[in-house]
Amino acid sequence: MKKILRFLPVVALLAGVFGVATTKSDSIRADAVVTSADIRIAVVRPDWWQGGNAYQVLRLAPTTEDLTNNVVANITYVEIESYTADTYYAEGGGFTEYTTDGVVFYDIPLATITGKHFDLARLSTTDPTTATVWNKTEAELFSTTMLNKIWRIWGDGNGVYRPEGIDAESRNVSNGVINSLLYGYMTCSDSANNGYGAFDSLNTNFNLTGRTFSETDTVLDFINQSDYSMGRGDGVTVLTSNKIAMMQTMYNLSLSPARITTVDFKKNTKLVFLISLIGMSALAGFYFLKSKKQ
Repeated sequence: MKKILRFLPVVALLAGVFGVATTKSDSIRADAVVTSADIRIAVVRPDWWQGGNAYQVLRLAPTTEDLTNNVVANITYVEIESYTADTYYAEGGGFTEYTTDGVVFYDIPLATITGKHFDLARLSTTDPTTATVWNKTEAELFSTTMLNKIWRIWGDGNGVYRPEGIDAESRNVSNGVINSLLYGYMTCSDSANNGYGAFDSLNTNFNLTGRTFSETDTVLDFINQSDYSMGRGDGVTVLTSNKIAMMQTMYNLSLSPARITTVDFKKNTKLVFLISLIGMSALAGFYFLKSKKQ
């Protein structure tokens, strides 16, 4: 069951989902599902954003006017999927703009948000038909260039900053944030939005390969690619370090055909594709077999 809500109140389900902890007024779903259709958005909020038992949502609408004027009939509401604590975005942790205590995640089908305007909002109640919009960030048109980054609400609550690059503040987040972030990525999918195709930008923005992970750093993953359209299914818990290594390997392999100069691609496209597919599938199978034995 997805977290996409329209016009109806939400019943908050509190549960100890993997990589998730509850805090303050956060709503945590026990039936969290991510498929190949979904993207995961990580958001950092000022402490006051949670105050007053505010109902925190990602709002989607066809136009900015719908969001500005709170045209409930045209707005789709997405609730927080999960929360994880962090050491960097915490008092004394290195981040100094404002006080916050962690990162929340929104999971949403890419098709649902594509072409839509959105904002992050604080509502007075879980029922949008009666709620007052206490605060909202400036409406923006969604773009896939916004993915694979931390979304940090400005201290005044009026906008969103998305740090990126080798000096990005998001490179300082704790391993716990990485564990939860990678829950939303498909290890053996080539997607640049939610698969190994995103590895390079994820690595740049979050320093995946520069971290030291322990055996307590784990993430739920798929057994095979056929599960990607159906949800977690028979997922297995793998070491986060293994998932990162596998994503990196798959990403690097995806670049390798461009370096083959002895093959006539026009005549041998099917052969090259088949060889690549067999190699990637074998690696993926070994990865999951190894993970299950951990």
